[in-house]
Amino acid sequence: MMKFIQGIPEALIESAEIDGANPVRILFVIIMPLSKPMLAAIGLFTAVGHWNDWFSGAFYVSDQSLIPVQTFLQQLLSAQDISTVLGSNNNQEALARGTMLSNVTLMSIKMATVMVSALPILCVYPFLQKYFVKGVLIGSVKG
Repeated sequence: MMKFIQGIPEALIESAEIDGANPVRILFVIIMPLSKPMLAAIGLFTAVGHWNDWFSGAFYVSDQSLIPVQTFLQQLLSAQDISTVLGSNNNQEALARGTMLSNVTLMSIKMATVMVSALPILCVYPFLQKYFVKGVLIGSVKG
């Protein structure tokens, strides 16, 4: 963030000071609008970091019904057979589930869960992409 803000031309800030803008106005009128690409990138990286955090849910949540999606996904990906995923304690229940899910493999459940967990980030990215493109264009214009 510091390098990005230091990269803003000093001439913009000086011209605003000459026009009588105080430091708060310079921050909100000049620096913040130019910093939208940087803020969008940091926001996206922070959101993805929190979304992919399975570690906290694995150690701090004791109730299995309250675990985050990523913790469930990590448990699912580390499972070796489908009975551990389904959590069957009763043999008749496992047999009934086995006949109902005879065509479903553990790998298909894993891949479906990965796709479902990636959808929210994939839905947010197109809205932030315009800021990334704008940031690339701002960095390429020299004057």
